[in-house]
Amino acid sequence: MQTPKFEPCELFTMIPREKIEKIFRESETAGAELDYTFLGFEEVYKAATLFVPKNKVIIDLGCGYAFQSWYFRDYRKYIGVDISHVSDCVLKTLEIGNSEFYHMSIQDFISRVIPNIWYSLDEIFAICSYVPDESARKLVRETFPYCLVYYPVGIGWRCKP
Repeated sequence: MQTPKFEPCELFTMIPREKIEKIFRESETAGAELDYTFLGFEEVYKAATLFVPKNKVIIDLGCGYAFQSWYFRDYRKYIGVDISHVSDCVLKTLEIGNSEFYHMSIQDFISRVIPNIWYSLDEIFAICSYVPDESARKLVRETFPYCLVYYPVGIGWRCKP
């Protein structure tokens, strides 16, 4: 029987290998959540680069380990927001020069940080991808005039009208 070949995800080919290995070493959960073929839901983020101008501030609401930040290295700013267990030292491993991270819920970030942020809402493009919290997704849509909110609906999921 032939061993199946696995192609690395695109992010794995973009991010320096030593950074990825450091995260897998230092994080208690990265190895259980991610692997060589999956560093995050990159399709949504890659698609955003096709239509979001580089002069926008990207706010990634629910950034997780923030591997997707590498798609936004040449953008004005990347702000990652996540309430998860991902530590600051893990996120600092992926810093790309224009990045900033907040450990808080999406709701707290929008209510506490956005009113004091240096940018106008017209300068921001918010991404909320694969966040299961329906109220957070709704708040993102209501807050940001430019946003991409994506949560798949499929087998095992019900879509509420």
